[in-house]
Amino acid sequence: MKMSQARGLTLAATCAGLIAMGTCISAQAAFVVQGGSTQNLPIAGNVFNSDLTALGFSQMTTGGQLRVSQDGYIDFYYNGATSVFNNTFTAQGDVLSGNNKGFLTEHDEAFNFSGYAGFTIAVSANDIVNFSFTSDGATALTPVDNLNNKNLPSGLGIYFDPGASGPLKQVVLGYDDQTVNDDNDFNDMLVRADFRPASVVPLPAAVWLFGSGLIGLLAIFRRRQT
Repeated sequence: MKMSQARGLTLAATCAGLIAMGTCISAQAAFVVQGGSTQNLPIAGNVFNSDLTALGFSQMTTGGQLRVSQDGYIDFYYNGATSVFNNTFTAQGDVLSGNNKGFLTEHDEAFNFSGYAGFTIAVSANDIVNFSFTSDGATALTPVDNLNNKNLPSGLGIYFDPGASGPLKQVVLGYDDQTVNDDNDFNDMLVRADFRPASVVPLPAAVWLFGSGLIGLLAIFRRRQT
C-alpha cells in the first residue's frame, strides 16, 4: 500500500469516528442508596406487599440516604397511603411552583402504581435528593428529611428491584409516620421516584472544529488522488 493511500485511510477512519460520535454522548445515571439495612419483602403489616412485589420491588432499605450519581431529573408520583393521619411529601419545595409543592394524602387510599400527575425536579451528580415526609398527626410522629439525614431509620423505607439491569432508575419511597406504637410497615405514604438522565451532553466546540478540518483535508486529498 502506498504511503499516501495509508494516510488517506487513516484520515478517513478518523473522520468516520468523529461522525459516528454524533451530536451527543449518552449520560449514565442512577439512584444510589447510601448506608442502611436491607430486608426482603413481604414487610410485616404492609398492605401493599403484593402490589410492590408484582412490580418487582422485592427488597427495601431502611436508614439509607437516597442520592444520584449523575445529572438528570426525578419524576415523583403519589401511589397511596394507609394511615390514620394525612401525610405530606415535598421535594425541593423552593424550586417547585404553584400547587405542586408536595403531595398531601388522605388516609387509607388504595395503591395505584401509575400515580397521579406528579412533579419533576432537577438534580446534579452526587446530589443527596432533597425530599421530606411530614404528617398532621398530633402524637409521636416521625418527620423525615432525606437531605439532612433526619429520622431515616425509623421513618423511611426505600423499595427497589435488586434484579434491575443497568443503573437503578426507579424506587418507591415508603413513609412510616409514628414512633410510639410503631408498626414499621413503611406504607403510611408511598411515593414513586423515576430517574431520567440528562438526555444529551454536547460535545465541545473544539471537537467540531477539529473534525471539520479533518474532513476538509480528506476532500483535498481525494481531489489530488483523482
